[in-house]
Amino acid sequence: MSSDPLEIPDVLKPIENLLKGVTVMKPGRVVALLEPGDVVKAYVALKARYGETGLYFSTLVATDLKDEGKIRIDYYINVLEKNQYVVLRTYVPRDDPRIESLLKEAPAALPGECEAYDLLGVVFEGNPHLRRAFFVPEEVAEKDIFPLRKDAGV
Repeated sequence: MSSDPLEIPDVLKPIENLLKGVTVMKPGRVVALLEPGDVVKAYVALKARYGETGLYFSTLVATDLKDEGKIRIDYYINVLEKNQYVVLRTYVPRDDPRIESLLKEAPAALPGECEAYDLLGVVFEGNPHLRRAFFVPEEVAEKDIFPLRKDAGV
């Protein structure tokens, strides 16, 4: 990343101290790059600024980046006051994909965390509902296969 200071969109000002990068995907959608340990802090800071009912947690998307040795995790959050989506993006190592669960702060994260665990093996620490065979058939789970990993062979 260049040494130029980041241009921080207004919607991200509450978390500017946590940002590792910012990308405007398109009008109304900005990506905030964070360290894995800062995702929950960023969500809490956004909630403190925009209020409990000012954020709408839309979805969580996890993507296997096999060649980079990482799994990307994107948390899509609609900041209602700004009519703008914020994507909290982070990367976890593919060989030990662990990150703190957002469940206590955003209960709507439950299905996304369960899906990413079952299909990619991402462990969301503190989420008591993670289990295999949530989405995949039991015979796949029993073989310890994570079908959305690029090398799963399914």
